[in-house]
Amino acid sequence: MRKTRTCANAQLNTGVSKCPPDFGKMIGAIIVGANAKLPADLTADKLEELVHADENERVYGIVRFTEYAKNGGEAQTATNGYGPTEFNGFSARIDTFTMNKFYPELHASITRAANASTPRGVYFFDENNMLYGLSDGTDVLAPYDMSTIYSDATPHPTSSAKATMTVSFSHTDAKLAATNFDYIQLNFNPAKLTLGLTEVILTKTATSGNAYKLIEKVGGYDVTGIYGPLIAEAGSTVLNGSTSAATYNASENTITIAGTGTVGLKSPSVLFASGIKGIIQVSE
Repeated sequence: MRKTRTCANAQLNTGVSKCPPDFGKMIGAIIVGANAKLPADLTADKLEELVHADENERVYGIVRFTEYAKNGGEAQTATNGYGPTEFNGFSARIDTFTMNKFYPELHASITRAANASTPRGVYFFDENNMLYGLSDGTDVLAPYDMSTIYSDATPHPTSSAKATMTVSFSHTDAKLAATNFDYIQLNFNPAKLTLGLTEVILTKTATSGNAYKLIEKVGGYDVTGIYGPLIAEAGSTVLNGSTSAATYNASENTITIAGTGTVGLKSPSVLFASGIKGIIQVSE
């Protein structure tokens, strides 16, 4: 008997789910690293932990979307002479989402990483807590592969509209996004847990002394009052340097850190373990 081959990609099955889902409007995305997946047993606590994880395991959330537009990803056809029309693939696909407002910090961060050589995977989720990705032959939902993620913005209001911002996701394989489309139902709202890490600076209030302020890098918003008491309570557990004590001065809204060496915050994963969420220290 001669060798045989199969052609699974040519299978045609037209049945649909016996419980068709009611797909909701997209409201956010979760970005993962190259060859990474969200865990099969994803819980609210685990997702929040991953947002604060060390960089090699960290996931990045983007919320909140208010509009969706698919650019490309259309079926391509061609004819050969006077032969019939034949399908020959999909055009490049870009999914573009309008944010609920302009976020300069997010726009700057996405733009810095737009040309990064490290590939990214992306999951999307909707208002019904449905998580979308791809089937890759395993029991764990895989992300869409992206060639790049970039943003665009109108940073100032016009005569008829507020400042706006969009985030675009360029699919590596538009055909795969169609043929392997898959989804799972979450039992929690991921939007509340994927707000990302805000870049902050820990800076001295004067050239001498040990009083510090914690401010956002973009815009300079003073978050000392939010995180100062938590940092003082955790002390050396969350501080780098030979720190012996940390206190929060409510009247001055400062953190006094006693110790030697370069003072700084530890990684987001260490901060998270002490109940300090949503920030990452960067250089001035």
